[in-house]
Amino acid sequence: MKNFIFAGRFIKLQMKKILLLLILLTFTTYAQKIRPFIGCSAYVHTDFENRGFGELKLGAEYKFFYYLKPEIEISYMFGNLEGFTNYDETGLAISEYSQKVSAVNYSFSPKFILGNKDDGDGYVQILPKYTYSNIQASGHRFSRNPIESSKPIEEKKKFSSNEHSFGIGLGYVVDFSDENSQSIALNIYLNNVDLGKALNKLETNKRFNTEYVIGFGVNYYFSLKKKTI
Repeated sequence: MKNFIFAGRFIKLQMKKILLLLILLTFTTYAQKIRPFIGCSAYVHTDFENRGFGELKLGAEYKFFYYLKPEIEISYMFGNLEGFTNYDETGLAISEYSQKVSAVNYSFSPKFILGNKDDGDGYVQILPKYTYSNIQASGHRFSRNPIESSKPIEEKKKFSSNEHSFGIGLGYVVDFSDENSQSIALNIYLNNVDLGKALNKLETNKRFNTEYVIGFGVNYYFSLKKKTI
């Protein structure tokens, strides 16, 4: 019986090694076609602190052929809105209110390339993008306590929203080296994620909308494989 148990464990161990080897072989085979990337973006919107909100991202590009390089991406979008304070007729602050919002975005872009790959000076990329977003908005209010002013009344509220959206980007890509497939892309975006879908559920007199906001971003594509023609 012990021999059967030992044999079973041995076979399971060997199968795991074979599976790991297959994964490594697959990655090696497609490493020339797959390029991971990291990036960041900033979007201009005057309702936010510092007149905008930011985004951090990571993803991968797959090279079907030179003019079609689809991408998948996950990103984290975040921003704090301008806070406001209410005063009474004597100028005494009676309440302070702040809001912040974040979103986890899952995106796909077919990504089309324009330009001759033999030019060597870079190329243009067009980025139609579909995005599924989980948006989280929270509001934080401190109000003056009429009974004990040293202990303000604190209120917190949080709302979420799941959204589907479409956007587009345009970028210019420059290769770092003729030997390795590493490059940097400077992009401009027409934002497709409306953070107002969650923000507008908070108690506020203002309506927010971040669709069609212009953004600017940088993506860095890296690979340890040498280029092939």
